[in-house]
Amino acid sequence: MAKYKIINGEGIIPNGTTEIEYNAFKMSSKLKSITIPESVTKIGKGAFCGCRKLTSINIPESVTKIGYHAFYGCGELTSIIVAEENKVYDSRNNCNAIIKTKTNRLIQGCANTVIPESVTEIGEYAFEGRKILTSINIPNSVTWIGDWAFSGCENLKEIILFQTDPSKIKVTESSGLQKTQITLYVPKESVAAFQKDPFWSEFASIKPITNDMLK
Repeated sequence: MAKYKIINGEGIIPNGTTEIEYNAFKMSSKLKSITIPESVTKIGKGAFCGCRKLTSINIPESVTKIGYHAFYGCGELTSIIVAEENKVYDSRNNCNAIIKTKTNRLIQGCANTVIPESVTEIGEYAFEGRKILTSINIPNSVTWIGDWAFSGCENLKEIILFQTDPSKIKVTESSGLQKTQITLYVPKESVAAFQKDPFWSEFASIKPITNDMLK
């Protein structure tokens, strides 16, 4: 097992390390940022699970596998960057997220994520525990939101959804969305359709997207 260190809040992984092991930094209260060397090809399951002070992640070109729950519970994340040369994952358009390039599934987001219009899925636990997330824009390209995608986002009060047809976006019942505390904004011509939909009608209120929101 690699010998990891945390110096002044930064996680140091020795050069030559190929895998960040299962639960390597789990529940670290000191970790704020991480430097991942180019030798790393795999980030193991739960590697940074519960690192609630972790604010930034940089994924190098070499990483081809990110395990389940690798960044679960990292509630203070504000910056996510994937190297442009990475062939498996990307953070296209400086979106502050990790996206599986082949499937266009967003697997890891943060408080500053801007979901690109090319993303079609928001994966399981993608925004889990992002306590500083207050608002999110979801483009009309998104057709699926997975289990616990927004679990623990207790301060999420506003979703701006650009989908015009509620039947074209599937949201699992266990998405974690606290519907009764969230105002949903949709295109003006679609407000009535969302108000009649069994799932979306449970939101605190449904309002038309304003011009200010399009800037």
